[in-house]
Amino acid sequence: MSSSSQVRVGTLVPFVEGKSGSPSASSLPMPSIPIFKGSNVVGRSNLVAVDKRVSRKHLSLRALPDGSLEVVVEGPNPIVVRSEGQRRKVCAQQRAKIMHDDVLELIPGEYFMKYVNMSDERKSSTSVESHDLKKGKRHSEEDSVVAKRNRQVMEDEALARTSQESFAEESTSVTEVVSSLDSAGSSERNKERTHSVGPLKDVLPLTFRLMRVQGLPSWTNTSTVTIPDVIQGEVLLAVLSNYMVDMDWLLTACPSLRKVPHVLVLHGEDGASLERLKKTKPANWILHKPPLPISFGTHHSKAMLLVYPQGIRVVVHTANLIHVDWNNKSQGLWTQDFPWKKANDTSTNIGFENDLVDYLRALKWPEFRVNLPVAGDVNINAAFFRKFDYSSSTVRLIGSVPGYHVGPNMKKWGHMKLRSVLEECVFEKQFCKSPLIYQFSSLGSLDEKWMSEFACSLSAGKADDGSQLGIGKPLIVWPTVEDVRCSIEGYAAGSCIPSPQKNVEKDFLRKYWSRWKADHVGRWYALPFPAAT
Repeated sequence: MSSSSQVRVGTLVPFVEGKSGSPSASSLPMPSIPIFKGSNVVGRSNLVAVDKRVSRKHLSLRALPDGSLEVVVEGPNPIVVRSEGQRRKVCAQQRAKIMHDDVLELIPGEYFMKYVNMSDERKSSTSVESHDLKKGKRHSEEDSVVAKRNRQVMEDEALARTSQESFAEESTSVTEVVSSLDSAGSSERNKERTHSVGPLKDVLPLTFRLMRVQGLPSWTNTSTVTIPDVIQGEVLLAVLSNYMVDMDWLLTACPSLRKVPHVLVLHGEDGASLERLKKTKPANWILHKPPLPISFGTHHSKAMLLVYPQGIRVVVHTANLIHVDWNNKSQGLWTQDFPWKKANDTSTNIGFENDLVDYLRALKWPEFRVNLPVAGDVNINAAFFRKFDYSSSTVRLIGSVPGYHVGPNMKKWGHMKLRSVLEECVFEKQFCKSPLIYQFSSLGSLDEKWMSEFACSLSAGKADDGSQLGIGKPLIVWPTVEDVRCSIEGYAAGSCIPSPQKNVEKDFLRKYWSRWKADHVGRWYALPFPAAT
């Protein structure tokens, strides 16, 4: 985008619509494009994913005094202008005029952009701006950032492609690791009960993964996973913890679950959803809704415990067990595999093990007895999960349990537990006062006191020179109406942000608001849904 003036008159906003009413891959990866007085150019550099059908100088646009734009097709391929219910093709070197709310198709049927002139944009914008910035400075900085992003988007994309391809070549995928679970014969599994499910070759790449998003260019999904990639092999026992569970989708998306002899589902469903869950679950599956000691909240933890002949896979993730969460949003998971303990190993001093068992005990599921080929008759309760060797764990688990905690329990759960763990950590000096990024799906009634306590917990720890890290700047990533409208799901995505307006509009929160931006990796329109885990 180029301009002879920095006076902004409007914006071309991505308009997500496929040929059959659903998002198409090529219509998604585009940022909003600011329009300035004078000459403007829209072309290939404005795309996140390279498409050579879009010329480097695809269109030129000139703002007219009445607020409309004159559009000239500079490239060889035609565009489509949609105005007042009419759809008109405009060929090379032809001109057209567009008004507020008219739509451009940069390639017929693809890359939809709606024009919003500045006066209407100011009225309808719901972006939460920092309260201490003056209006002129805010627009100037916004325009500068957008212009810089548009100049660099091609370089960003190339860098992302290169790093992701390198990442894929150097690391073993989750699928390959799971396949190793099922590679040995059953007799060998019984003999080698203590054999590790890993060890994992590259610790960080193999313990954290993004989930695949449908409809995005293939390069954006490099090294991502789907639910069948995670649940594979000869699973003897599965504990699936989540809030929402769509049994029909789950068994269709991951049919191997039907073969698991013992499955416990910890959920937060109630009412008609719970009744449907009971009717659609396989007969050998056990459902349990953890009790709530107070009237607020619901079971929300998203995790999987998968027991194999060779060990256990622990998965902590961000997605409900429903189609849209595993296909339409930016989601992530952490996973690590652990072997069975040796017969004479009775140690219980591993932090990760105690974190896990303490949390499972708080869920209070009804104990049940099963026969496992590698362990015999065992009771499936929290203590059962001490049978695995977590000494290679690379993380700590921070559980959150509803209720009022006092005494020793104050530092057993939630952000106070996180504070106590971080206080034992030493970081490089560069992490001093690192920003604190908060992402979540619903917003409660927060106040300054709690926000300050939370920031202190997340900033705990010391630098390698012995100094305190210092309190970082908190940033809350929260979607605007425009973000939701332009997402893969459109306005339907707003149902995943259940927060009262009175909570969102508190004045003291203004300084924390930040927007989700991920165009350099092609995920701007796949909004995140990081729920409590």
